[in-house]
Amino acid sequence: MSKNSETQETTGRNISHLPVYAGVWFAVIAWGASFVAARLLLASGAVGRAFLSPTVLAALRFGIASLFFVVPLVMAIARRRVSGRDLLRMALLGQIAFSLYFWLQYTGVQNTNAGISSILVVGLIPVVTAFVAQFIGEEHLSLTRFGALLLGFVGVAIIVLQKPIHVALESGFLFGALCLVGNAFAFAIYSNLSKRWMRDISPLVMTGGTMVSGTISLLLLSLLDPANNRWGDVARLDAMQWVALLFLALVCSVIAYFVYNFALTRIAASRVAVYVYFEPVVAVLLGVALLGESLSWQTIGGAVAIGLSVVMVNLVKG
Repeated sequence: MSKNSETQETTGRNISHLPVYAGVWFAVIAWGASFVAARLLLASGAVGRAFLSPTVLAALRFGIASLFFVVPLVMAIARRRVSGRDLLRMALLGQIAFSLYFWLQYTGVQNTNAGISSILVVGLIPVVTAFVAQFIGEEHLSLTRFGALLLGFVGVAIIVLQKPIHVALESGFLFGALCLVGNAFAFAIYSNLSKRWMRDISPLVMTGGTMVSGTISLLLLSLLDPANNRWGDVARLDAMQWVALLFLALVCSVIAYFVYNFALTRIAASRVAVYVYFEPVVAVLLGVALLGESLSWQTIGGAVAIGLSVVMVNLVKG
């Protein structure tokens, strides 16, 4: 093959991937914005405003989102496009990506703090995803790509460490930190296994199957502790909180998870996951625009490091 032919083939491949990368950016921006939306629902900032427990919010968010996937999932089952083995796979991924993922994350946040949580969750997901991909034989992690991923981790740390982080070991900090590390592994395992299993299952059906499975478990978890998970508070949400809830359900769950899964069928898992580094950048910028928060040089420096990391990961071969 001539050099011109190779160049044309590479250019054509990059152009065909543009919608995929656009979808990844959409998911990252939506998930970054989800932190701002969740604040309106998880903490009561105004007198008389209702708020939800993390488990109820997760169950309600994905319960609403699941409704949009029930019909495609049932049709796929009725037309025998998915086997019993596929259903078991989706059920397993649902527990990993939703039930286990959110339980580990919320437990970790409760026992540590927001800064540590951001570093261990957002900072570790791309690195762990790349390691898991190599472990199961899906990708090869070169030293150059590993260095690029670490650069993104440093960028996240720069942004998060703008404010002092207080560590209290007697409050279960170690357990919380381990939960957050496990949280990163849960998302990495989900990304890699769903990428492998979507060779036989469409992204639409995979998203629906995993989300329905995870929602059922989240609902059961919320019912096990009725004292802390008060479903009656849902009826007391105001108009702004309902907008935030629908944003979390429709944009951050229905669309974002679908485009993320679709991207996994076209791009290596480590290349997709590295964009997760931009979540705290999006959250900070939205905080500046919507909540009047200040923009520091640490945020700008961290964003530059993250941007370089993403470029390097996507340019490096192998």
